[in-house]
Amino acid sequence: MNESKRLNFLKSYLKLYGVEKIKLTNETVDSISGIAIYDENDPEERQEFIWHKSEMEIPSPELNILIEKIVAEKWHNGDKISERIEELEFEEFDNSTKEKILTELFDVRIRMVDNGEETDSYFVHY
Repeated sequence: MNESKRLNFLKSYLKLYGVEKIKLTNETVDSISGIAIYDENDPEERQEFIWHKSEMEIPSPELNILIEKIVAEKWHNGDKISERIEELEFEEFDNSTKEKILTELFDVRIRMVDNGEETDSYFVHY
């Protein structure tokens, strides 16, 4: 079975938080949930999550490119993105596309789940 676009995006996005692996626990038409694993050797370093998005509502594929570059170049500290990213040029897309993709990035909210309750969110900002 092919990996869903949502799971593919989550694997990229959660790298911003140092997530090593995602264990998928449920996937419905309207949401995807799982466990973000920060350290596979430490059972305490895990966070349940749910993302209330359908397969058709995922961000653009260019956002994955942007996230991978942010992670590779270390232009972030957890959820805080370096403001210098505004100055950076990307060979993959032009500046107007970059602005659109940054807006997409800042609009992503993935809910954390603790004891069955949605609590905090994964999101990024300057």
